[in-house]
Order: sequence, then C-alpha cells, then structure tokens
Amino acid sequence: MTATPSFRQLWVMYKRISMARGGAASRRDLILAHCAFYGGARGVLRVLAHLLEHGEVDELRRFIERQRRLIDVVRGPRTRARRH
Repeated sequence: MTATPSFRQLWVMYKRISMARGGAASRRDLILAHCAFYGGARGVLRVLAHLLEHGEVDELRRFIERQRRLIDVVRGPRTRARRH
C-alpha cells in the first residue's frame, strides 16, 4: 500500500525543489510560488470534479491515463512488500 502525499507535503517538496534551483528565495517569491502551486492544484481538482459530476467518466479515465507518469511521480516510489 502506498501513501499518497497530502497537499501540504506536496507543497514542501515543491518549495524545496524551487529553492534548490533558484537559490535563496525572497519572502515575496515564496508567497508567489505558494499561490501558484495551490491555484494550480485547485484548478485541476475543479476540472476533474466537473468531469465526474457531469458523468464524463470515460474522459476522466483518459485524462488519468495520459497523466499516469506524472501521477506516479507525485505519489512517490512504491514501497515493496517486506520479505520474511
């Protein structure tokens, strides 16, 4: 069973990556990145909810299949079953 990261955990990962690439970020840059991250996440969730509410399950499945690699990256590495 894999643990799905929360939005907060995703934000922390996003922040670390952006700070590593751009060096020390100012507070203003951090706030802009935070707003962009959450705005993008909310937008994607709204589109998916709209598809689901209107019964467009086939379109929703196609979207998930197209984005499968990105979803897997966000979910992180799968944990292996323990060998005894």
